[in-house]
Amino acid sequence: MFNLLIIVVMFGILVSLGSGLYFLVRDRGKTERSVISLSIRVALAVLLLVLLAVGFMSRYI
Repeated sequence: MFNLLIIVVMFGILVSLGSGLYFLVRDRGKTERSVISLSIRVALAVLLLVLLAVGFMSRYI
């Protein structure tokens, strides 16, 4: 179950990165949608690091 949560967060990071690239190319930097998308990616990356740390410390991984 814990491994599935980590995979879902990694997939969310990839989706957010792809949408950030899409908004960057489509809007040409005129809107803040790419910044919001990449901010979500950073938050998900921090969540992934926390999940990995908890998993290693509690021996779930």
